[in-house]
Amino acid sequence: MEVPQAVSTSAPKSRSRRTAFAAFTGTAMEWYDFYLFGTAAALTFGTVYFPSEDPTAGALSSFATFAVGFIARPLGAVIFGHIGDRVGRKRSLMITIWLMGIATTLVGFVPGYDTLGTSAAVILVTLRVIQGIAMGGEWSGASALITEQAPHGQRGFYAMLPQLGNPLGILLGTLAFSITSWLLNSDDFVTWGWRIPFLLALPFMLVIVWLRRALNDLPITREQITSVPLVDLLRAHKMPLFIAVGVAVLGVAGYYFTDTFVLGYATRELNISPTPLLNAGLIGSVLDTALFFGWGLLANRIGGARVGMIGAGATIILALPVFGFVIGGTTFGVAFAIIAGSALVSISYAASGEVLNGLFPAHIRQTAIGVAYNLAGVVAGVTPFLATFVMNISHGSAWWTASLLIGMASITFVSLAWSRRRIDHSAAERQIN
Repeated sequence: MEVPQAVSTSAPKSRSRRTAFAAFTGTAMEWYDFYLFGTAAALTFGTVYFPSEDPTAGALSSFATFAVGFIARPLGAVIFGHIGDRVGRKRSLMITIWLMGIATTLVGFVPGYDTLGTSAAVILVTLRVIQGIAMGGEWSGASALITEQAPHGQRGFYAMLPQLGNPLGILLGTLAFSITSWLLNSDDFVTWGWRIPFLLALPFMLVIVWLRRALNDLPITREQITSVPLVDLLRAHKMPLFIAVGVAVLGVAGYYFTDTFVLGYATRELNISPTPLLNAGLIGSVLDTALFFGWGLLANRIGGARVGMIGAGATIILALPVFGFVIGGTTFGVAFAIIAGSALVSISYAASGEVLNGLFPAHIRQTAIGVAYNLAGVVAGVTPFLATFVMNISHGSAWWTASLLIGMASITFVSLAWSRRRIDHSAAERQIN
C-alpha cells in the first residue's frame, strides 16, 4: 500500500519552520500541563487528597493517581492516531490541546479531601484520565507532522523538536512551582498555592490554539488511506511496534525516575525542602533544553539510533553512581542527581523521535508511534510507584532501586540496535520528502 502523505517534494523551509514552531510550542504546553500533576503528586496530593497517618501510604496513593494518566494514554494514541492518519494531523492536534488545557485548569479547582471526602479523589482521577487521553494523541501528531515536513537532510534535528517540548514543559512547570513555593509559606503552598500553576494552563492553551490555526497538513489521497490504522498496525507491523516500545521506554519513563520519584523520596523520607530540589529541576530542564539542540544536530550526522545508543549506554554505566548521591541524603547530592539523571535520560529521548517515525509507513504512522510511545508511557506512569515500593521493601537500597533505571536503559539500547537495521532496510518507505 502506498502511503497517503505526499512524498515527491520537500516542504518549503519557511513552512517547515512555521509548522515546527506551532506544533512544538503546543507539545511544550501539553507537557507543562502533564508534568504539573507529577510535581503536585510528589509534593501536595498525598496531603490534600489522600490524608493518612503513614506518609508512604499517602505517597503510594498519590503516585497511583498519577499513574492513571499514563494508563489512559494508549487509548488517546488510538483515538487521535485514527483521526490523524485518516483526517489529518492538524485536526487531532487541535482537539488534544483543548482537552488538555481544560482538564488541567479544572484540576486547579478541585476541592480537597476535607471538603469532598473521597469524591475529591474521584474527580481528580477523572481529570487525570482526560489529561492522559489528550497527551496520548498530542506527541504522536506533532512528531509525525514535524518530521514529515522537515527539510531534506535535517530530519534528525526536526524530529528532536517534539521531544524538546518535554524539558521545556518541565522547565515551565518547575518554574511555576518554584516561584509559587518561594512567594508563599509552606502552609499556604500546600493549602492553595499549588493550584496557581494549574490555573495558568488556560491562557497558555488559548495562545497555542491561535498558533495552531496556521498549521498545514501534507495532502492526503483518500483511496490510499487504510480504513482502521490500528488493525493494519497489529496485522502487519507487530515486531516494529514491539521494538518501538523498547526504543521509547528509557526516554519516556526515565524522567519520572530521576525527577518525580527522587523529588518525592527526598522531601518525604529525607526531609529536604522542596524549593532547592525544584530549583535543581529548573537547572536540569535548562541544561536539557540546550543539550537537545546538540543531540538533534548530531542525529543529522550519525542517525538518531546511534545517538540514542550513546545515551542508553551512558545511563547503564552511570545510573548507580548518580543514584548514590540520593542515598547520601544531602540537599546538594539529591540536587546533583536530579540534574545529572535528567541529562543522561535526555540523550536517548532527544533521538527517539527520528527512530520511531522511521519504523512505520505514513498511512499508519501517527497511530503506530502514538501506541508505541504511550505503551512506554504506561511504564513511566508506574515508575514512581514501583521505585517507592522497591525502596521501601529494600530498606533504602541504592542498587535495587537504581536497577530499575538500568533495566529500562538496557531495553532501549537493544531496541535501538535492532531498529538501525530496520530503518536502513526501509529507507525508501520512510523517506517522506
